[in-house]
Amino acid sequence: MKTYKTTIALFIVVIAFIQSVAFAQNANYKHQMMNIDKNGTIKKGGVKVGQITKENVVNDAKGNKIAYIDGQGNLVDANGKVMGRMGKDGKSYHNINGDLTFSVKEEGNTCNIFDASGKKIGNIHSSYKGMACVLYCFQNGMDMKEHTKMDGEGKYACPMHPEVTGKEGDNCPKCHMKLHKVSKK
Repeated sequence: MKTYKTTIALFIVVIAFIQSVAFAQNANYKHQMMNIDKNGTIKKGGVKVGQITKENVVNDAKGNKIAYIDGQGNLVDANGKVMGRMGKDGKSYHNINGDLTFSVKEEGNTCNIFDASGKKIGNIHSSYKGMACVLYCFQNGMDMKEHTKMDGEGKYACPMHPEVTGKEGDNCPKCHMKLHKVSKK
């Protein structure tokens, strides 16, 4: 009888352990995605990485202005450079060249975000659907100010005016110096 009770107790412990591991893996999967909640807080892995204000201004975790949505629906960086806009359907985002970057699909009071290949990359509250670009940039390690990968690979900048960037062979419009390759950050 004692062996029977021990076996049942051991079985319950094993089942509880398996359930906790299974639920932990689900929770970790969810936390790897980015999300924007109804208050405009941008989180990745449960950590706040940014905030969207009621005035449609996007700030990083330190409160520095990164971008905003202008009156025409364009996403504009802090320096005034247009980075892209939401499509007329309100469900797709196109970069400055008109290429589809991602799309959003409503699901209740939230929207799932899918990259151009159809992979789900995040979830946002439906009231922030127009700010999905922010989530896309954070998810893909892109610099919101430059709308390029943050590793600096393939990026060229002026040594005198680092805010001026371009491609190989370009010259700075301010001082006419040749742009130099930016080293990795």
